[in-house]
Amino acid sequence: MGRCVALIAISGNMGFLLARVAIWSSQWVFNEDEMLHWGWRWPFLLAFFPGVISASGRAFCLKESEVFEAEQHLLEESDSDDSDEEFVVKQTSQTRSKERKSTRKHLKNFVGSNVLEVVIGIGGVISAAVFNYGGCVWGNSFLKKHGASRDYLMLAGICSRLLQMLLAFPMGWLTDTYGCAFMNFAGAMVQTFAGFPMFMALRADPTSLPNLFVTYTFCFALIASFNATICMYCAELFPTSVRNLGVGVSFNVGVGFFGGFAPLMAEASLAWSPYGPGILFSLAGATTCITMLLSVVWQRAGKVRLAHIRPRPYFGTWADGEEEK
Repeated sequence: MGRCVALIAISGNMGFLLARVAIWSSQWVFNEDEMLHWGWRWPFLLAFFPGVISASGRAFCLKESEVFEAEQHLLEESDSDDSDEEFVVKQTSQTRSKERKSTRKHLKNFVGSNVLEVVIGIGGVISAAVFNYGGCVWGNSFLKKHGASRDYLMLAGICSRLLQMLLAFPMGWLTDTYGCAFMNFAGAMVQTFAGFPMFMALRADPTSLPNLFVTYTFCFALIASFNATICMYCAELFPTSVRNLGVGVSFNVGVGFFGGFAPLMAEASLAWSPYGPGILFSLAGATTCITMLLSVVWQRAGKVRLAHIRPRPYFGTWADGEEEK
């Protein structure tokens, strides 16, 4: 399972890599004025074709799991039993009423029963979100502003994505061996201790080619590769009946909010400290570590179940709740 989920990281990094290649190619074909006026549009047009392939494949080639379909069937039967007294209503109105009732009931049950899981999911992805968008993406702009060669910086970024793609499958194997929570915690812990010194190294000499490749390419890729199975970590938190909703809320809120504001926070932190972004990266890693440790405490107290898909391996037997001992 971990190795299969690692394919998501491989394809995601392939997207970032191809984006860099598209930008590099555009800058080579068009001059600066052409790029600013109309040249920037053509990579977006090219993205239309793989988007159609992806959407078509998901819609027509992938089936829901048997477990999901079985639970959906039980929910439909439950909704049907709850509405037996409403047969006097017209069939069309009855169907719409049942759909609205089922949706409200589903959302109400989700909010009431999965608050801790959502909090754990959001906190668990903060480290990866801040590092990806604040370190890898914003870091590129920072280095460019401070004198790094555009071509060398582009090459370093491409090599970083290639390295992350190469490391994704081994990280998936480690996930299958030690568990998705263990790998997420390990990556957050490494980021906690390495985030600040890595940014110090980049800031010390952003024009140095060896420094650029050792830090921005190798070190950044190594930390980011720990997040190869981050999607699996969020999916484990929720039962089948609400997994899609749970992952959608926890993962996207964590990545969208904290990752989306990471470049802004990194840039703003420079106003009060020249090493502010490094502190931000380390704090993000520490936040995820604390969240995951709290989740273990909550599970041991019987307040939450952290693994609905594959309890072994997950985070070691010391994370088990009392009911599992």
